[in-house]
Amino acid sequence: MSYKFSLITWALIIFFSITMFLFCRLKINRTITMYTGLFGVVTIISFMGTNSAIGVNISYAIATLFSCMYLSKRYTIISSTAGYIGMVFSLFMKSQGMYLLDMTTDEPMDYFIPHLAGFTIEYVILILACTSITGILRQTVLELQERTERIRIMQSKELQTFANIVECRDKFTGEHIERTSRYVELISKELAKMDKYKSILTRDVINTIIEAAPLHDIGKIQIPDNILKKPGRLTEDEYTVMKTHSEIGYNMIGSYLNDIVDDELLMYSEMMALYHHERYDGTGYPRGIEGEAIPLCARIMSVADVLDALLSKRHYKESFSLEKAMSIITEESGKMFDPDVVDCLIKVLPEVRHLEEHKEELEEVEEL
Repeated sequence: MSYKFSLITWALIIFFSITMFLFCRLKINRTITMYTGLFGVVTIISFMGTNSAIGVNISYAIATLFSCMYLSKRYTIISSTAGYIGMVFSLFMKSQGMYLLDMTTDEPMDYFIPHLAGFTIEYVILILACTSITGILRQTVLELQERTERIRIMQSKELQTFANIVECRDKFTGEHIERTSRYVELISKELAKMDKYKSILTRDVINTIIEAAPLHDIGKIQIPDNILKKPGRLTEDEYTVMKTHSEIGYNMIGSYLNDIVDDELLMYSEMMALYHHERYDGTGYPRGIEGEAIPLCARIMSVADVLDALLSKRHYKESFSLEKAMSIITEESGKMFDPDVVDCLIKVLPEVRHLEEHKEELEEVEEL
């Protein structure tokens, strides 16, 4: 094998490997990435197949076999066709003595026709087998996805039922749960646009955080009515009792939901219940942790929780305007709240304002 042939082969391998790495890293369109990979594999194998010193007979099937993992019959057929064309090209080059950089042959068609006939039969069998496998795999995956979705819906309903227990004790808390979940959704989606959080706040993680949000105050179910519904300011002892709702909620979720929801949803539910009263400067409760040591989901929950508390009427206070609430939250950025979360809240203010207006309309209807 010549030095030049080896150099070109390695250049092709390195070029397509780097291209695929960059496409995956930059999250280029999935279809473009798929067909680029297919083109690269077929090109490299076909080029290597033009050299008589390299046996790549079985390698022509690689693209077709790997195409099954994309669960697309169309892509499997295209892969098989591309591999077949590459094989024909390689055999023809060999039969004509056009090894690009290699030896020649005296009877080109005696080599080309028998090999082409044999490979064609193998390819017909291959494409039929791979197409069938692709169909079976696709059906299996769809059934698993459907079953997983049904389980997910059941989990969501169980979580909502669990969270609604609090509403039976305190109407304000029940409404608070619904609104804070919506604020969590808005802030999380905005945070996901930042490079810092793009890889953390994936679509699945955001959905899990939204599902977990209603349980952040579940611990209040064990707080006595004389404290939970007290119309005035809490005494120091009463406030100490109220603060226990974070630990209580964490323990309740771990005890009652451990066998009901999946591990990821359980983890986020526990973190949001336990840490949503921690402060960014480390002076919060129950653990007194600070900065990014506080789980991101809890830092988001903290801002959403306080925002709704400021905007809502309570036993002990009147509601604040959105402008006043935002002024207080902005002032606490870097102290009570994560500055990134506050910045994202500011960006979604139009949506928050819309929710506020909708809330006021509902309150007017209830009064009538």
